Amino acid sequence: MDELLHKMTLVLAKSSYIHQEDTQRDSLPGLSDYPPKSEPQYVEEAKRLMDLCAQLHVDIVSIDDSQYPENLRTIPDPPSILFVKGSTMPTDRLSVGLVGTRRASGAGKQIASEIAEDLARAGITIVSGLAYGIDAAAHRGALSVGGRTIACLGQGPDVVYPKSNFDLYGTIPSNGALVSEYPPGTEAKPWHFPRRNRLIAGLSLGLVVIEAGEKSGALITADWALRQGKPVMAVPGSVKSIVCRGTNRLIQDGAYLVTCAEDVLSFLRKENEYMPEVCGTRRMEALTLEESVVLEAVGRGESLDQICSGMNMPVSKIIAILSSLEVRGIVHSVAGGKYILSNIGDAHIN
Repeated sequence: MDELLHKMTLVLAKSSYIHQEDTQRDSLPGLSDYPPKSEPQYVEEAKRLMDLCAQLHVDIVSIDDSQYPENLRTIPDPPSILFVKGSTMPTDRLSVGLVGTRRASGAGKQIASEIAEDLARAGITIVSGLAYGIDAAAHRGALSVGGRTIACLGQGPDVVYPKSNFDLYGTIPSNGALVSEYPPGTEAKPWHFPRRNRLIAGLSLGLVVIEAGEKSGALITADWALRQGKPVMAVPGSVKSIVCRGTNRLIQDGAYLVTCAEDVLSFLRKENEYMPEVCGTRRMEALTLEESVVLEAVGRGESLDQICSGMNMPVSKIIAILSSLEVRGIVHSVAGGKYILSNIGDAHIN
């Protein structure tokens, strides 16, 4: 039997074995846990699946292939087969995982995007789970500056989930890869995602968690990273925010506190021979006195109404200044009629 066909047959047999024995198990069985025989029905299914992958332009990557991600190959009991839409590259060894809650705040999504942008500019591949919220923001951030990103899926690489990220499914394969242990046609199931999180941690040199509640799936990814010997970093958040309780707890438990891409790279340099510098630093530009006054009000967390009522300046002018600051990437508008500082804006007032 062809070697790849044989491995595919075992993967299908294992999948059936897991489903029959325990669909909720949180760790993958080792190679010794495979059913001992490649039964005929699995051989035929493997042939059909290989043909389907070829039609869908999905690569079947064996652990013995040169395209298999090096970081993943070194974890305990790595997946024997990956289904990949797009491409993996040797440079993806320099990868950082960015994960967080699906119910992210505007500020959280902006932080995820900015960290991803700056890491991508430095040549770091961004790894995440293509979920709502922080994951999608991280992928979009990397893509916005022409960087690479890898999305780990809890379903087949041809199945779009969630539907709101349809655009990312079309864009990522040209600038990275959709990666899954599940063959094409596999729908997303709740018990798939803890296993998906294992891939995110495994593909990364380190993991950054941005906004995670106490029961967030991002904490499962952090647990996988620790099991694999990967460092865990976290962005702190408000003690009053329920979506920050998990990240703040990670920091209390020893995760490295980070606030920007340079913090991430600085920490990773401790355990890696080479880590690039953040390049293309966002240029500090001079502000007018009026712009500085408005920016300080944004930094205090004031809403647009508060800014307008507390300032001896026409409302139309304040709005024009905020619009200008937003276009220049110094502030960002969020829900609730408020604005938040970008990394550049924060640097201006600190």
